[in-house]
Amino acid sequence: MRLFSCSTCEQRNGDLVLLREQNSELVRENCELKQENHKLKQENDQLKQESQRLRVELATARREANRQASPFRRAKLKKRKGKPGQRKGHAPANRPTPAPEQIDRVVDVPCHTCPDCDVELVDPGVVVQYQTDLPPIVPITTQFNIETGFCPCCRQRHQGRHADQISDAIGAAGNTLGPVVLTMAAELKHRLGVPYRKICDFFKTYCELRVSPGALVRAEQRLANLARPTYDLLLDALRRSDVVHVDETGWRISSVNAWLWVFTNANVTIYAIRTGKGARGHSVPADILGPDFDGFLVIDGFSCYNVLDYKKGQCNAHLLRRAKKEREGAPPREQAHLDELIKVIHDAAALAERREAVSAANYQRQTGQMEDRLINWLHTLPENPSDDLQRLANHVRNHVTEWLTFLFHPEVPPTNNLAERMLRPGVVTRKIGGCNKTLLGALVHSVLASVMVTCRQRGQNFLDLARQLWQGREPQAIPIPIAPPPPN
Repeated sequence: MRLFSCSTCEQRNGDLVLLREQNSELVRENCELKQENHKLKQENDQLKQESQRLRVELATARREANRQASPFRRAKLKKRKGKPGQRKGHAPANRPTPAPEQIDRVVDVPCHTCPDCDVELVDPGVVVQYQTDLPPIVPITTQFNIETGFCPCCRQRHQGRHADQISDAIGAAGNTLGPVVLTMAAELKHRLGVPYRKICDFFKTYCELRVSPGALVRAEQRLANLARPTYDLLLDALRRSDVVHVDETGWRISSVNAWLWVFTNANVTIYAIRTGKGARGHSVPADILGPDFDGFLVIDGFSCYNVLDYKKGQCNAHLLRRAKKEREGAPPREQAHLDELIKVIHDAAALAERREAVSAANYQRQTGQMEDRLINWLHTLPENPSDDLQRLANHVRNHVTEWLTFLFHPEVPPTNNLAERMLRPGVVTRKIGGCNKTLLGALVHSVLASVMVTCRQRGQNFLDLARQLWQGREPQAIPIPIAPPPPN
């Protein structure tokens, strides 16, 4: 029997086969898409982990850059590009090679035979070596036989006082320390940051002198009281200065938060410690400098200085570090814009260095170009800038007239590096010996550190000034002259 096929059924069978083939193709493509999707998910997870790792490394690097520890304490050090040490042309720091001006003793050191072969040496000669050392430091005790007497007129008993005496104490308190010991202890504590107990240990070890920390504390309070008028002289000199650098750092008085401020220039340094609500506010520089200060205040961009009605110069080093820091995680279009700001800062500093090498007209033209470049940087921000870049631009715009002050006034430096260097000893003191336990101790540190550092700046020996202060019965203002530069 012959079977007849229907054309409609054949067409349906063909469509069914085609649908099955298409379905198989879709299943295969679906499997491939699932595999590709799984692969993309794995890559996405890896990128997220890599991104998280890089964020952690970036945050760690930023924290390390802001740490106040010494460079060798940090986890990673940048590899040196050149040889260690000072650059070429730097003055040598070694001891002088010529013979010392004074030779206290001569010692002959024989060498007639070879120490290895026990054979007599030939071609003898003599070479010279100099060795400078300290003799044994032994305290000198002086007995003052002080005459006393009663005045029948004023009905008071009086006693004499030698120029070497620093106290009128007698009886149970009549065994006192001299001016050299007390001045050395004060400088070790307030300029070099050595704790009291270590100072006492030093005197006992090297000078065979027993001193208690309490005696040093009371003596430094007396010295600070005697030096207070001299401190006021320095404060008046600071207020009449053409340029003052200012910076601040954290401090503590017992368990109370405080701030240590430094106001400095080439010839005078004033330290001030403040507590309370306005300890880090504009009231501190306003109080130290006074309303009549007419010089330039070099600052680091801290917002509290904005309300001060002084002429200012911003620290370009802070701006440069901030721009470089934000460049690390910025997109490429913002990196190029930040590179332009960095170049403006470098070019402006280079122009200031060659100020004397170019004509006045040429220098004035180039300073105008620097101002135009800085303003143009503000007007050409990329579209939709990131929050970090926008904040930086706002900071630059708010102080746009203060960044290039050093180009127009040679006495103003481009950075606030001097204040940071003068503040560093305070940071060392805080880390090693702690801060202060009382308000009186904070005042003593402010006065003595200011006078000591200013003496060093002016080329004077603090011991000479301290001798004059100790010999006075009452506080007195003693000017600190500026020593002439040494001859070339």
